Amino acid sequence: MSHTFEQFVRFTTDAAGLERTLRLLQSIVQILSSYTLPFECLLFLLASLPLSTSKAGPDVATTHAVLVGLRGQLAFARRYFRLFRFLESFHAAQKLYLSLSHANPAARPRWGNTDIWIDVFGRTFNGMYLLLEASTIADAQKIPGLTLWGPELEAAVTVEGQRFCDVNEKEEGSVTEDEKAGDEGGGKEGADQLARNREIRSKISGLGRRVVSDTLDITLPGSVVGWVPVSTGTVGLAMFVTTVLTSMDIWERCGREVASSMK
Repeated sequence: MSHTFEQFVRFTTDAAGLERTLRLLQSIVQILSSYTLPFECLLFLLASLPLSTSKAGPDVATTHAVLVGLRGQLAFARRYFRLFRFLESFHAAQKLYLSLSHANPAARPRWGNTDIWIDVFGRTFNGMYLLLEASTIADAQKIPGLTLWGPELEAAVTVEGQRFCDVNEKEEGSVTEDEKAGDEGGGKEGADQLARNREIRSKISGLGRRVVSDTLDITLPGSVVGWVPVSTGTVGLAMFVTTVLTSMDIWERCGREVASSMK
C-alpha cells in the first residue's frame, strides 16, 4: 500500500479530516446548485452516464431539489462533529486566562499581553457560538415532539449564535502558539540548519493559509446575520477555498502519523 493512499485513509477516517471532507462536498454541491454553468455541466454529465434511462436527460427541477437537499444534509451531518466542541473552546480560554493570571507581572504587564487576550476573547466567543448551535440540535432533527426552542426561537438562536462565531478557531493540526514559540527557541545545538529552515518555512506557510482562510470565512457567519451581503454561490466558493486551505494542515499531520507508524 502506497504512502499516499495510507495518508488518504488516515485523513478520511480522522475526525477532523472527515469533517473537512464533508465540508468540501457541501461547498461543491452549493456551487453546483447556485451557478448556471456548473449546474448545466452536471446535467450533461448525468445525461451521458450509462445508467441514465431518460432520453431527455435528468429533470432540471428534480436535480436542483436534490442538490439543495443534499447540501442541507451535509451541513447537518457536520454539526455532530462540533456538538461538544464548546467545551474545548471554553477550556482553552480558561487555560489561556490562567496563564495570564500566573504570569510574572515584572516580566510583562498583565494587560500588555494583547495577543493572548484577543485569543481568550476569541475562544470564549467561539464557545458561545458552539454552545448556542448545540442547543438547537434537537430542533434541527425535525422529529415531531422533539424540540427545545420551537421553530421561531430556533431560528433566532441560530442567528444570534452566528454573531459570536469566531473564524479564527484553530482546526486540529493547525499551527499553535506553542509551536511558534518552539521555533523561536531554536533546535538542539548542531542540528541541521537546512531542516530547521524547512520546518520554519512550512509553519509560516501554514500561518499564511490560516490568514487567507480566516479572511474568506468571514462571509459564512456574515451572510447569516446580514453583515456581509453575498450570494449563496459566493459563500460556496469561499467554503471551497477555505476548506482546501484548512485541510492541508490536517493532511500533512496525517502524513506525519503514517510516516511515524512505518518506522
